[in-house]
Amino acid sequence: MSAMLSNEQQAFLDHATTSFAVSDESLNTIVTRAHAELFRGLSTSQGSELLMKPTFIRPPLARPSSVSLGMSISATGSRIRITSITVDSNSTPLRTHTQVFTMQSTTQNVFDFAANCVREFVQHTDSSLPVGVTIGVPCGVLTEYARGLHACDVGRKLCAAFVRNHLNVHVTSVTHGAVSALVASRIQKATQVAAVFDGGVNAAYVEQLGQVCKLRVSEETKSSLVAIDTDIGNFGSRVLPVTMWDRRVDRESKCVGRVFEKLVGGHYMGEIVRNLIIDMVDRRLLFTTCNVQEISVPYSFHSAYMGPIIEDLEAVDAVFAAEFGIQCSPIECRIIRSLCSMVVERAARVAGAVLAAVVLKAKADKVVLSGTVFDANPRMLDETVREMQSRLPNGAKTEVVVQSPSDELFGAAVNAACI
Repeated sequence: MSAMLSNEQQAFLDHATTSFAVSDESLNTIVTRAHAELFRGLSTSQGSELLMKPTFIRPPLARPSSVSLGMSISATGSRIRITSITVDSNSTPLRTHTQVFTMQSTTQNVFDFAANCVREFVQHTDSSLPVGVTIGVPCGVLTEYARGLHACDVGRKLCAAFVRNHLNVHVTSVTHGAVSALVASRIQKATQVAAVFDGGVNAAYVEQLGQVCKLRVSEETKSSLVAIDTDIGNFGSRVLPVTMWDRRVDRESKCVGRVFEKLVGGHYMGEIVRNLIIDMVDRRLLFTTCNVQEISVPYSFHSAYMGPIIEDLEAVDAVFAAEFGIQCSPIECRIIRSLCSMVVERAARVAGAVLAAVVLKAKADKVVLSGTVFDANPRMLDETVREMQSRLPNGAKTEVVVQSPSDELFGAAVNAACI
């Protein structure tokens, strides 16, 4: 490609490539610092980047033949999935059926919408049904319904909506998708770590309650197992490598900070690439004869485009023609693929290093990974797993299981059955 590029184009790509490169030494430092931060978050609620919130979901499951509901609320609040499970005589949860609901009105209250979904799903019940809720709200993507709300607020507002709508349903738990994924995976696979890479990023792992030093626990409960919601997306303000484009995306986002999430989250990776593209446009290095109004809109270049673009050069022209009304020249296609590749490669290496730290903390031999980032970009999944494995000591290998999004919903229903 070098012979085809102008000197200015080559200089820009060389500078960007250097900016997004992460050395092995830096990755080793990331593993060490993330590992230390995980311990610090268990010890104190002050001065740590990580929330490290214990989630008190414990076996045994509910009585045989009981019915529990799981509800998943999307990041925008406009899409709700509901499933139901029953528990057999061996305390094994069995999924029955699932429905997906989409909000048609932009003015409807999300909690009343959820209540209407439950009414349609349940139809009729003589006894009060427990529902476990899993929320897919990245902390860096504050939507109208999520702004200023914590898990207890979501549960309280849902309960109030159920009462207003005369529904015999009660909320037993509200967890992040990573915790629900962990609960679901442990039913059959005894997994110790689950990580979800969607618009935002989070990880959960299994810990002994006695290791959560910021809590006072009795001697009898120290060996009890809990799920730790790490809030890993907030890691990295002092150690992760950021470029001028990362700083710009962070500065213009609704939630400043959350560095790890900004580098690897699906809501942000496409925006990083879009900023690179716009810088080249402003330097008259791309699309000099095209209308660039559409690509100039923030967050218009979605991370989901990046996987197909990296895999197939022809996808560049297809995406830009369909989404932005831009006809790309062959060299422009190659430049855009290079920009996508460097952002994804950096994300995979950093994600692998941070996951390695969580695996080391959990002493895990099985990890569950899921999320739209990996669904849309299988190469990033492969590179993330490879990087994680390479950062584990003494050639230790951890089994990696790729989980479907429906398993998080199943985990939410299991949560309800456990309470």
